[in-house]
Amino acid sequence: MSQPEIEKRAGYGLPVVLAVGLHVVILVLTLVSWPESEPDQSSTTIVNATLVSTETTTNQPQQAKASKARDAAEEADERQSAKEEASREAERAAEQQKSAAREKAAQLKAEQAKAAEQEKAAQAKAAEQLKAEQKAAAEAADKAKADAARRAEEAKAIALERKKAEAEKQAKADALKKAEAEKAAKAKAEAEKAAKEKAAEEARKKAEAEKAAKAKAEAEKAAKAKAQAEKEKAAKAAAEKAAKEKAAKEKAAEEARKKAAAEAARQKALAEKAAQASAGSLDSLIDSESDAISGAKQAAQAANGFESLLKKYVGQNWNRPSGTVPGMTVTLRVSLLPTGELVSAAVSKSSGNAAFDRSAIQAIQKAAPFTEMQDLPASAKSQFRNFNLYFNPEDLGR
Repeated sequence: MSQPEIEKRAGYGLPVVLAVGLHVVILVLTLVSWPESEPDQSSTTIVNATLVSTETTTNQPQQAKASKARDAAEEADERQSAKEEASREAERAAEQQKSAAREKAAQLKAEQAKAAEQEKAAQAKAAEQLKAEQKAAAEAADKAKADAARRAEEAKAIALERKKAEAEKQAKADALKKAEAEKAAKAKAEAEKAAKEKAAEEARKKAEAEKAAKAKAEAEKAAKAKAQAEKEKAAKAAAEKAAKEKAAKEKAAEEARKKAAAEAARQKALAEKAAQASAGSLDSLIDSESDAISGAKQAAQAANGFESLLKKYVGQNWNRPSGTVPGMTVTLRVSLLPTGELVSAAVSKSSGNAAFDRSAIQAIQKAAPFTEMQDLPASAKSQFRNFNLYFNPEDLGR
C-alpha cells in the first residue's frame, strides 16, 4: 500500500467514526422518555371567620383552645403553601428538562450537520491534499530525476577531473623522475669531474711538495753554506776582534807602561819635593792614585759581567721561530734607562729573516727590565744607555 493511500484512509476514518457515534447518541435520546411529574391535587379550604371578643373570666379556656385551633389552621395553611410551591418547582424542573432535551437534540442536529459539513470539507481537503501530494510526488519525481541527472553529470565531471588530476600527477611524477635522473647523471658527472680535478690537484700538490722539498733542501743547503760562511766570517771577525783587543791591550799596556814611567817620573819629582812635604802626605797621594787605577779595572769588569748577564736573560726569553737555520745572527740597537728599563730595541743589522729579527726584539722586551744595571758604576752605566747587542743563538747553545 502506498503512502498517499495510507494518509487518505487515516484522513477519512476519524470523521466517519464521529458521525456514527453522533447518530447513535441521538437515537438513544429519542427512545428515552423523560418522567413527567403530575401536580398533586390539593384541596384548598378557605375559612372565613369573624373573631368576636367575648373575653370573660369564665371563657378563658375556650379562648385558649380557639387560639390553638387558629395556630393549627395557620400551620396547615403554611404546609399547603409549601406543598404547592414544591409542585410548582417540580413542574418547572420538568419543563427545564424538556427544554434541555430539546436544546440538546437541536445541538446534536447542528453538530451532525456540522460534522457532515466537516466530513465534506475533510473529503474535499483530502482530495485537494491527495491532488497536492500527487503533484508534489510528480514534482519530487521530476526533481529526483533532475537531481539524478545532475549527480550523474557531477559524477562524470568529477571522474573527468580525477582522471585529469591523475594524468597531471603522473606527468609530474614522470617529470620528477626525469629530473632526478638528470640530477643523478649531473651529480655523477660532477663527481667524476671533481675526482679528476682532485687527482689533478693532488698531483699538482705532490709536484709542488716535491718542488718545495727540493727548494727547501737547496735553501737549507744554501743556508748551511751561508751559515758556514757567516760562521767563518764571524770567526774571522772574532779573530780580528781578538787581534784588535790584543792590540788594544798591548796599546793599553804600552800606555800603562808610559803612564807608569810618567808616574815614576812624577814620583821622582815628588820624591824630590819630599823634603818639603811630610812622609804622611806623600803616602796619601800615592794611595789615591792607586785607588783610581783599581776603580777603572773594576768598572770594566762590571761592564763585561752585565753584558754577559743581559745576553743570558735575552736567550732565556727567546723562542725559536720556524724557518730558523743555523748561523743566523742579528745586531740590535738597544737603549736603557739608568734603572735598567728598556727604552727601545731596533734592528741595526738584519739576519735576512724578518721572523728571526722579531724574535730577538721580543726576547729582549720580555727580559727587561735589567735591574742589575743599577749596581753598575756610573762610568759603566753610560756604556749601556745606547749600545749594540750582537745576538747569536749558537752562543747560547741553542
